[in-house]
Order: sequence, then C-alpha cells, then structure tokens
Amino acid sequence: MEILFLIMIGIAAMIVFSLISSRRARMLFRQRLMNEFGTAPTRFNPDIWGSVSDYWDRKLKYEKIDVAIDELTWSDLDMDEVFKRLDTCLTSVGDEVLYATLHEPRWDDELLKEREQWINFFSENPKERLEIQMILSKLGKSSYNDVSALIFESELKALKNPEIYTILAIIPFLSIGICLFNLSIGLISVVLSVIVNGVIYYYFKKEIAKNLLTIHYLSAILRCCNSLLGYQKTDGLSALIAEIQQDNLPFKALAGKLSGVMMGGTSDLDILLDYLKIITLYDFRTYNKAIALVSKNKAAFHRIYQNIGELDLSIALASFRKSLPWTVNPTFTEAFTVVATDLYHPLLHAPIANDIELGKNSLITGSNASGKSTFVKALAINSIFAQTIYTCTASSFSLAHCLPVTSMAVKDDILAGDSYFMAEIKSLKRTLDKVNSYPCLCFIDEILKGTNTIERIAASAAILDYLDQQNCLCLIATHDIELTNILANTYDNYHFQETITDETIWFDYKLHTGPARTKNAIALLNYLEFDQEIVANANALVDSFAATEKWPILSSIS
Repeated sequence: MEILFLIMIGIAAMIVFSLISSRRARMLFRQRLMNEFGTAPTRFNPDIWGSVSDYWDRKLKYEKIDVAIDELTWSDLDMDEVFKRLDTCLTSVGDEVLYATLHEPRWDDELLKEREQWINFFSENPKERLEIQMILSKLGKSSYNDVSALIFESELKALKNPEIYTILAIIPFLSIGICLFNLSIGLISVVLSVIVNGVIYYYFKKEIAKNLLTIHYLSAILRCCNSLLGYQKTDGLSALIAEIQQDNLPFKALAGKLSGVMMGGTSDLDILLDYLKIITLYDFRTYNKAIALVSKNKAAFHRIYQNIGELDLSIALASFRKSLPWTVNPTFTEAFTVVATDLYHPLLHAPIANDIELGKNSLITGSNASGKSTFVKALAINSIFAQTIYTCTASSFSLAHCLPVTSMAVKDDILAGDSYFMAEIKSLKRTLDKVNSYPCLCFIDEILKGTNTIERIAASAAILDYLDQQNCLCLIATHDIELTNILANTYDNYHFQETITDETIWFDYKLHTGPARTKNAIALLNYLEFDQEIVANANALVDSFAATEKWPILSSIS
C-alpha cells in the first residue's frame, strides 16, 4: 500500500512538473513575441524557402490574375530579401499569403484599405495581438505541407475508388454476423477479410503517407479556425472572424479526426486501436472524406486559408512598420505621376532619404557608386508596396495604379544559349510588350550596356523615344550622358554626384535635378592607387576625345 502511495506521489509530481514547465515555456514564448514585435527579424529559416511560393505558383497557374509582378522584376529588385525583411509570420499560411500578396498589385483601393484596418488594429491592440499570435503559433510552420494543393488540385490528392474502402471496412462486421448462422463460414470470412484489409492497408498506406503532412497541417488549420472563433465579437476583427466561422461550418467536425490519421501510440490500448483502424481501413476512409469535403467546399477553404494568412501577415506588417524610421500610407491619383518625399530603401540600415516628382519620363545619370541603382530600386519597391501592403517607406507617396516592370540585373543564360546582350534585349522586349497591355511604371538600369557605344546609344535612344509615346512612365538610370542631349525635349533629368579630393571620394547620395556633369571612373583608379601611367594615359584619352570627338591611336599620346 505504501509503495502504491509513493508511486502515485511520483506520478503527481511528474504531472505538476510538466504543467509548470509547459506554463513557463508559454510565458517565455509570449515574452519573446512581445520583445520581437517592432524589430527587424534577425533570422530566417531556410527550410521554409522551397515551399513559400507554392500558393502563389498555383494561384498564378489556376486563376486569372489580371496584374502580377513577374519573376524578372522580382529578381531585379531583390524581392526575396525584401520578403525576408517583412516576414515575421508565425505560420506557413502567413508566409505563403504574404509572398503571394507581394506579387499581386491591387487596383481596388477598398481591398487595400481593408488590409489597413487589420494592420492598424494589431498596432493599437497589443493584448489582442498577442492572444492571436499565441493561437497562430500553435498552427506554426510546416515546410512543404502542400496544403495549397487542396485549394487548386484536390482531385490529385484523392485515393482512387474510395467506395471500395467503405465496402471492405464493412465486410469484417458482416462476417461476424455470418458467424451467428454458420460459425465455420463466418470465421473463415472474418479471417480472410482481416487479411485482405491488412494487405491493402500496408500496400496502399504509402499513398496516404506521402500526403500525411498535408493532412496533419490541414487539421491544424481547422483547429486554428475553432480557436479564432472566440474573437468574433472583437471590434476590428468581427467581420473577418465571422467569415471564418461561416466558412468553417462544413469542416467543423473534421479537425479532431484528421490529427489521428496514421498516428500510432505505444500503449496497449493504442496498439489495439491501431489494429482496429487497420481492419476497418479507418485512415483511408477518413483521408478520403477529408479530401472530398475540401474538394466540395474549395471556395470556403480558400477563404479560410486567405483569412488566416491575412491575420498573420497583418501582424507582420504592423511589426514591419514599427521597425522602420517612418512609413506612410500611399495615395492614388488619376494622373500618371509618382511623387515621393523622404523616400528610402527598406533594406538599408542608415538610409539617405530623397524626394522626387516624376511627372514625365526621366533619366538619372551619375558616377559609379553614387546611388542611382539604389534609388531606382527604392522607388520601384515602394510602387509595389503601395499596391500590395499599403505601406511605403517614405513620409509621403502618391502614384497612379500601374504595373511596375524592371530591366536591371540582367544576366546571361548559358543553358538557353543567350549572351548578356541577348538577355538584355529579351528583358527590354518583355517591357515593351507589357506597356501595350497595362499602364506600366518602367525602371531600367544601364540600358543596353552589353553592346558597343555607338549602337548602344542609338538603340537606347530609339527604345526610350518609343516608350515616351506609350501609356507608361519610365525612370532610366544610365552612364550615357549622350542620352540626356538626344532626349532633352522629352525626358526630364536627375543625377547623383560626388566630391572628389586627393584623399577621398565622398558621395552625398542625394538626388539633384539636371544631368550629371562629373565622372569618377578614372578618379577611382587613382584613389585605389593604380599605376600613375595608367591614370595619366586614361586622362589623356578623355581629353583628346573631348577636343576632337575621335579616339586617337594610343601610341600617339604623350
């Protein structure tokens, strides 16, 4: 009796210790969430990267997307890094919805203002924000969960001939009934049906196993829905939670069942239940029921997915805004202009802000490393931000709804057999095609630098003159000062500049009006202590060309 009492005391102590440890872990996690809100993320889990685009890839494949940021523009602007700077989502759903959101500019202001309401709610209500974060954290992240396939490709997930599994599950019980009339035949039928079901289970379980992560994450999503329903009377969230509640009705009884699919235990009771599940093909039938239910209610499940993602990304965006020096909501105009004050690049730790009023196509000139490309990228990224996350890294930002398109970080493609110049002109051709379909905001960095000077300037001027006649607004960064003269009647000019001394080269990274009047390539050679003969010969070549507009024979320079 005394030993039994001690055992009970030990079990009770273990339970109490487990509860205390669990409570402490939750408290520490809550504190971490509070501390990290409004700070830039310091880590990014590379394991999620391979699947973060799944939802967007399928959305693009199966839905009619009117306006989308293409992969060249995404790559040119280093949007993978921008995404990582934004991503403090707690769920895989949030990651995937945020990734898709940044790819799809919205030309409906109401959709953007609705997102703004949720962002503001989480900015102003830390208690509710923390409670929602704790719920989302239980859903968590599960890389390659493939749940978005249930929205667009659920038929590919279903097992073939689902009715067979139902029939096979009934046969053992019918065989038991036969025993009441003929014991020998009934027993033979029971044994055979158990053997057949066991063989089928072990032979086909791999079909479920490869989708096991999908089913378990689906179950977690549905459980998350049930937990969120406690906020249906919360001002600021009531409409969104009410939609989740309505869409969750067909799935309400499914969440608990799915979590046990193909999940065995170690106790005697668990082992007995596992055998019963094998005999009755329970996992197969539950799996098929889940796939069929989602397939039948695709639209409702898609809204659930989107709304959970919206909650998660809205908290992430509220944190993103707080982590920056300043941000602003954009305003949208009828006139095709872009006007920004105190604009900066969101990835810079100590940015230099600039103003611009882009009312017509413009060229930006300036020396190497003076800030041209960074500024162009900052404006392009913010034109995407304005129409997706309704947040700009500026003190004011206005533009017309448009499709941002870039031709910047061009690379040759060895596998496709494309030289650098071929890759360049393909990128520019795609820009020209898009301006014929949408009002486009075009950003081009170092146009046609992959060819010789004379043809580069001639072709560049012809392309830019053509763009000036289309429904687009262009900002072109170039080293070719000649273009500022050729296009003086149609393009405005801006430039970045530097101060050069014997000891250093200093950049102010400020945008100035007019074309650049200075060059620094040879000065950089001198600054980095190239041989003075090289520097002298380079300067002599420049002086000779400036005087005669012809390149001299090198040996004639003295």
